[in-house]
Amino acid sequence: MIHTSAVRQPCAFPNHKPRSRRSQVLALVALACAIVTTVASTATAQATVAPQIEAGGWHSCAVLSGGTVKCWGYNIVGQLGNGTTTNNSSPVDTGIATAMQVTAGRLHTCALLSAGTIKCWGFNPDGQLGDGTTDISHSPVSVSGITTATQVSAGADHTCALLSGGTVKCWGTNVDDELGDRTRVRSISPVSVYGITSATQVSASTNHTCARLSGGTVKCWGNNDYGQLGDGTTDISNGPVSVSGITS
Repeated sequence: MIHTSAVRQPCAFPNHKPRSRRSQVLALVALACAIVTTVASTATAQATVAPQIEAGGWHSCAVLSGGTVKCWGYNIVGQLGNGTTTNNSSPVDTGIATAMQVTAGRLHTCALLSAGTIKCWGFNPDGQLGDGTTDISHSPVSVSGITTATQVSAGADHTCALLSGGTVKCWGTNVDDELGDRTRVRSISPVSVYGITSATQVSASTNHTCARLSGGTVKCWGNNDYGQLGDGTTDISNGPVSVSGITS
């Protein structure tokens, strides 16, 4: 990766009027510096988009190196995001051009954009698209109130986002307390996960969710029929509980 700081210093010149020949030389150097800086900035921005693939219930999606998103497979409720409900055995364009990450749920899909916002599309009876409605969308719609996201993770019928300050917000079904807000009420807009303020990663599954914290510990919430919360019990939890023995 080229660091722009390494090419900026030569572009600074003494604050005095140079002789004519020196002026021409300095002007050429300044132009070269500006070109290199622009190229470096562009290379750095492009390098932050890592190609990625994600498989959902019966569909798959990919983030391409330029930030576009393409999906393929089952499309009965618009989870491919191309404005139709036609199944596709080859990738189709979603219209997303600045994606940093894509995540696929059972019948919905979401993408994290470079500006920190999130767009989702597909099935939405429980508000898993997070746009404040329960309307199915065959094309990407914006998640309400999310402007500083750094990661997004889709469960079966809910979605969660990690925000830049270390908090986590979730939306969608909450029948098994997978939103972690200490209620069992679905939410069609993002709600804060109770007590999480230092998360570095979030992962949403079928009916439970987990977050890794900055100290290396992990907390989980939601369904726990098989001990998937890792707290030594099989008790459901409507808020985060600590995973036993995980410290780094």
